Amino acid sequence: MGGTGSCCSCEDDLHHFEERKARRDTRRRTRGEFTIVVDRRTGEGLGIDAKQDSDRGMLQIRNISPGGLVDRWNQAQPEGSSEIVRPGMRIVEVNGRYSNTMHLIVACREMEVLHITIMPE
Repeated sequence: MGGTGSCCSCEDDLHHFEERKARRDTRRRTRGEFTIVVDRRTGEGLGIDAKQDSDRGMLQIRNISPGGLVDRWNQAQPEGSSEIVRPGMRIVEVNGRYSNTMHLIVACREMEVLHITIMPE
C-alpha cells in the first residue's frame, strides 16, 4: 500500500481519464445536416423504424410512425422546411454520440431530451 492508503497510482490515471472524457471530440458536420430536438422524458417513443448502417456508423430511417415524437417534430415544421425527417435519411449523431450504431441506439432509448442530427439522403 502506498503512503496515501491506495494500492497504486490509479487515482492519477482516473483523474486524467475523466479530463479526457470531459473533452468530447466533435464531429464535422456535412452540408444539409440538421438537428431535431425531441423530449423522451415522458417515456414516449421516437416512432421510427431504422436499420443499422454499421459500415458508416449511422442509422438509416426506414419508416416514421404517425403520432410518434419524430412525426410530431415534422408536423411542427413550417411547410417546405428542409428540416423534415423522411425515410431514407440517416441518424448520424445523438447527444454527442456518433460513429457507432450501438451507441446511437442506446442514446435514442434514453429518457431525456434528445438532440438528433440527421443527414439527408
